[in-house]
Amino acid sequence: MSPIDLPRLHCHADRPSCARALAQELAERLRAALSARSRAHLLLAGGQSPQALLGELARAPLDWTRVDISPSDERWVPVEAPQSNLRLLREALPQARLLDPRQAPQPAAAAQAWGAQLAEWQPLDAVLLGMGEDGHFASLFPGMPGLAAALDPAAAPGALCGLAADEPRQRLSANLSLLLRGEWLGLLVFGAAKRRLLEDALADAGDARELPIGALLRQAGRRLQIHWAP
Repeated sequence: MSPIDLPRLHCHADRPSCARALAQELAERLRAALSARSRAHLLLAGGQSPQALLGELARAPLDWTRVDISPSDERWVPVEAPQSNLRLLREALPQARLLDPRQAPQPAAAAQAWGAQLAEWQPLDAVLLGMGEDGHFASLFPGMPGLAAALDPAAAPGALCGLAADEPRQRLSANLSLLLRGEWLGLLVFGAAKRRLLEDALADAGDARELPIGALLRQAGRRLQIHWAP
């Protein structure tokens, strides 16, 4: 990866200041979208890291009834389950119109239907992802079946079934091709261990280059805005 292609790394003093900066960035993107069109479209990471961000974002002066939101990935659990990413988004942003990835009784059919709906979101105004200490993003995990196809930037934009190492193992995830369609693309990362992994992947060093996050960094390049805090 040449220096001109490197993603931009924004370092914050702490997690609350990181959440505030990211919420402001996302709110500005959505505000601009809503000034030009009737609706805005947003994909958000689930899990623990974005929770403070969601609280900040909910306080932004936006007409949330005109914002369509979906998680970038989802665990194959009922929406009422504590592990559900959609539940997290629904509790934080109840006025937004939320797209549930569970579009069918079986994971493969649900992923196909959900991916088709996401592909119709034109434009996809912003995509915010997270990263695990194993180098996964969304629910694209190292070594999972179908990973190469999921990371193919030339694939048709859509969604697929992911497989995590821990329970609940069955996941649904947007593929890399769809995620790259975001007009703004961000990555939220907390902690020293993830910072080291990111630096190795940015340097194309060792095993990190082969991890899913390495594919995201190479394909997104300078379009990717990485926000990190200790």
